Amino acid sequence: MTDFIEVIRRFEAGEKMGEQDFDLKQVSGNARRLAKEMEIQWERGALLETGTGMADRLFEAGLSMAEETGIYCTSTGSIARFSREELLEGIRHAPSILTIGAGRDARTLRARKPGDGSYPIVFAGNAGAPMPEELFLPTALSYMKEPLVDAMDHSAITTVDGVEVRTGSPLEVRATRRELEYLKTAAQRAGRPGMPFICAESSGTALGDLGVTHPRFMKPGDIHLCPLLSEMKTDFHNLTKTANMIELPEYLNGSLPNPIVGGYAGGPAETAIVTVASFILANLVCGAHLHLCHPVHVRFTSTTHAQCLWLMGLVGQAFARNTHMILVGDIFASNGAGTRSLLYETAANAIVNSVSGMHLNGVAATNGLYPNSSGLEARLMARVGRAVTDSRLTPESALPLVKALYEKYEHTLKEPETGLPFPEVYHMDSITPKDQWLSLYQEVSGEIGDLGLELKW
Repeated sequence: MTDFIEVIRRFEAGEKMGEQDFDLKQVSGNARRLAKEMEIQWERGALLETGTGMADRLFEAGLSMAEETGIYCTSTGSIARFSREELLEGIRHAPSILTIGAGRDARTLRARKPGDGSYPIVFAGNAGAPMPEELFLPTALSYMKEPLVDAMDHSAITTVDGVEVRTGSPLEVRATRRELEYLKTAAQRAGRPGMPFICAESSGTALGDLGVTHPRFMKPGDIHLCPLLSEMKTDFHNLTKTANMIELPEYLNGSLPNPIVGGYAGGPAETAIVTVASFILANLVCGAHLHLCHPVHVRFTSTTHAQCLWLMGLVGQAFARNTHMILVGDIFASNGAGTRSLLYETAANAIVNSVSGMHLNGVAATNGLYPNSSGLEARLMARVGRAVTDSRLTPESALPLVKALYEKYEHTLKEPETGLPFPEVYHMDSITPKDQWLSLYQEVSGEIGDLGLELKW
């Protein structure tokens, strides 16, 4: 495979181009052309692609997009390009099975297929969303106490001892170390000391990763994120994260592009092509072991908008049908804890992700604006994922369920229900759901059962 030194050499020697030219001429132009050529199109109102032809065409379009466009480094103002054979070699060398975590809490993370008979691995937490330091430990514990939760991807600590953590500040090191200390403490209290973590959510630069690459903080089988910038870009901060971990095989690299539906790529079809290209490039540029699928809508932000649901399902199916790469589908919801709408969003997104060959991650609530999240919605996410598997749902049979749930929350996307802070939905002493929140959860679970998806777990 192309080694990391060669990746850096490609950026140093690559074609120079202004960032705006890359956005408009390379990303936008190539995505529009390939969407037309390969007949990748989102039909208004579509929530989940049910045919196999478009998923296969999407994969081919994404591979061509990666080859023709390359990846731009904002730190050098240049493009690194890779041949089709190099990109295919990266796909061939991508792992299909990983061990995450340690001891009795270790889990086997495998590539899944649409209609897979294996349960999706559940990563829980208010993934990457801001969290006041005083709430980080109790909220983390609320997820870890859920028996169906396998791993953690929790919030970003926004203040340390009352001081705001700014991007690039030395406090990124302190905040990220606190993050890992709190996670380890919560895992001990939950009786799950080897639970795997996605680490360093509290740092926007390489400082946090560098600060926690030590056995005191990270353990073998933990994952850190190597983000790509929107769209199909990177910088020295994120490349440093890769350089830091690439010679430490006990840790795993998770790629995280954040494709924006309605951004430079274009609509959902074009953004789906960019997402596929980003994952393929991340095998080489990020040394990725697994990939987090996290499209966001330019207006509504959440992954639960119809266009994002369709994109996630199609991308998941494209990789599951054409590769053995491991994908994890994020759930980034608009509504907050304590609301019925958050539970509807969670269920719809979990069905799409599970039936399309992805694992599950979330639930981040309120579009990442407020710390109004809890372990209860992660319980629903996990139960829905298992119910999809037990019922052997296919995209075709899952579509009516997704439609019915989407109709229940669609109206909230324009004006989301902020919900309630964690202390108002959970007892802070026992870290258990309060009666009102639990009752609402049970009602929605019953509604899902009435729609035909029995939540046995």
